[in-house]
Amino acid sequence: MNFNRRKFNKLTVGALLAAGGFSLGSLLLSERSYAEDRLRPPGALNEKSFLAVCIKCGQCVQVCPYHSVKLLDADAGFAVGTPIIEAVERGCYLCDLLPCVLACPSGALDHDTFSAEKVHMGVAVLKEKENCLAYKNETISEEMIETLIAHGDQSDVEHELAEKLRAHIGTACTLCRDFCPYPERDSAITIDENYPVIHDKCVGCGVCEELCPTQVIKTLPRKAYDEVYAAHENI
Repeated sequence: MNFNRRKFNKLTVGALLAAGGFSLGSLLLSERSYAEDRLRPPGALNEKSFLAVCIKCGQCVQVCPYHSVKLLDADAGFAVGTPIIEAVERGCYLCDLLPCVLACPSGALDHDTFSAEKVHMGVAVLKEKENCLAYKNETISEEMIETLIAHGDQSDVEHELAEKLRAHIGTACTLCRDFCPYPERDSAITIDENYPVIHDKCVGCGVCEELCPTQVIKTLPRKAYDEVYAAHENI
């Protein structure tokens, strides 16, 4: 009798969970969704609010001229279908008027974020300085540039970017600084003593990470400059 009662209770609870659309797995996925830091498009609310408000319409993906924004797949749990930027594949170029923000119908991308100066996506850091081309005083090869161009060359702005990148073949590497899209880029990144230095106006757009030929620059999502650079030094 006790066994049957326990079995009945187990089946009943399982049925209720299924009817409500929940499971232990989905609850765990939900917690994982909130816990993971992801590089979101400009104007994204804090992660928990973003996941609650985003309707997964994909409009931000459709309007991005650099194809920087993509949607998370099912492995992301409850975050599936929400927009993300994989900086190593394509950073955010902080387009005029931020069309991704304007296209967001739900407010998951805050419409008060209307310019690059209002963006706070994260912050860049330099790691393994000894592998930086500028630090090693090495020039950029054609192969390096073609690898970067392969990130995307479909739209007019991507064609323009490709041509600008090709102009750097055979030159000393300053790609991270030269292509920083922040309006006053020297307040975001400079080349000092032959290596990049990140400054307090860095918004974490990920372009320097994308265009670093040796991948020694990383973007930390949802981090503030002061939080990362306690002594205002690269880490």
